[in-house]
Amino acid sequence: MSTPPLLARCTGVALTAAVAAATVTLGAASAGADPLTDGQWWSTAMGVDELHRSGAGQGITVALIDGPIDSSVPELKGRVASSQTECVTADGSPQKSTVAGLTADHATMMASLLVGSGKGTASGGRGVAGIAPQVTLRHYAVAFGTNDEPEKLRCQLKGGVSDAVDDATARAIRQAVRDGARIISISLTTDYTDEYIPALLDAYRAGAIVVASTNNDRRNVFWPAIGNGVVTVTHVDAKGNLDDSAVRGSSLVDFAAPGTKIAAGRWTPSGWRSDVVADGSSQATAITAGGLAAVWSAHPSATGNQVLQAAKDAIGLRAENGTFLTWFRRVGADLPEATGKTESYGFGIFSPADAIKLDVEKLSTVNPMVTERGTEDPSAADIAAATAASASSAPTPSASSSASTPATGAATKPPTKASGTSDNAALPWLGAGVLGLLVVGGVLLVVRRRSTAHRPAEREHDPTAAADGAAATTKENSHA
Repeated sequence: MSTPPLLARCTGVALTAAVAAATVTLGAASAGADPLTDGQWWSTAMGVDELHRSGAGQGITVALIDGPIDSSVPELKGRVASSQTECVTADGSPQKSTVAGLTADHATMMASLLVGSGKGTASGGRGVAGIAPQVTLRHYAVAFGTNDEPEKLRCQLKGGVSDAVDDATARAIRQAVRDGARIISISLTTDYTDEYIPALLDAYRAGAIVVASTNNDRRNVFWPAIGNGVVTVTHVDAKGNLDDSAVRGSSLVDFAAPGTKIAAGRWTPSGWRSDVVADGSSQATAITAGGLAAVWSAHPSATGNQVLQAAKDAIGLRAENGTFLTWFRRVGADLPEATGKTESYGFGIFSPADAIKLDVEKLSTVNPMVTERGTEDPSAADIAAATAASASSAPTPSASSSASTPATGAATKPPTKASGTSDNAALPWLGAGVLGLLVVGGVLLVVRRRSTAHRPAEREHDPTAAADGAAATTKENSHA
């Protein structure tokens, strides 16, 4: 009798006013089902094999900012170039950024989706295969729990408070830039800290792309995803529908990506299991970050902003009965360019296997995720000033950068987003043509908000999209 697959709700570290119990459940495997194969549906849907024929992340450094990691699982052996943390224990001694067990669950899952070797603990020695297996992966741990209380995640910094996950995340962004990261993947959300602004400006100045998850909450988007210029990712299922826990009606969303019933591995009492099926924006974020790295590796002379322009211009789309629906690939003839944003899918479903085909080096060098609305942080003017003197797309690591080099930085800002009621159906393209919930392995925890000042407005968005030169209304389908 086969071991049943494990289903987990997985959002990373999500700060919101809600608190819930663990939502991990065991699901019985249907006859003949292979949870690992079924849980990698996204790889087929997105054409990852085709993507890899052009780029698999070679030459690109990706930073994963998350909890501690277990780099000894089969998927990750030899694939984590470095791991570090600034967090310390209660007595001031350094935390271990690489550990085994449940406390390393979330980061290990995200790393597997990024660089997984395909080797694991499932039948036949199979495991999770990552979307960008050839990237240089650097890991930064910013949220710690214990095996006894994995839900009680925190980061204590030297001389600081014990719930400084936000400060640690901002510092990790800055350190990742110094270490040469071109893409920074953050599958967690936190409260605001004043250090986020200089950290994001450091990343943009260096030409790096910052990708962050929405909260698994139909109402809220938090930091760092709320930051101006950050690539904010939500999650969809195998039919292209928004997941039940995906944000609705938010102009903060930039892309949707697979995040429902995704095999990413999980630590269990019996050890690491590669055949876990989990839901969440965390998975969608890692897949998006890795997909961007794959595109960039095929166009190494492009800037990060040109890579984002390619992703925006080649969102998944398919023709159906005279209507264009969002999809995981561009399927059909005479598909329009959908460049406007919807309120729940952003530009649409990310399709790296199509974006990689574009003449990326000839696209605009402007970050399409930056809005010029004056209330955004960092402001468009600040971003322009920070990047004006930088002509290079890649950050230049310092000679002393290493896995043991400490980051710099260190605060709290409540999130704001549109609170609409968009639907959970595939998106048609009509017309021409804190308090926080810390979640690791599905466990949620409150984190104290340390400030309530400086509330940002939602990002500006346009309800229409360009399609073959004509305006096309973009709204999600009704869904009972």
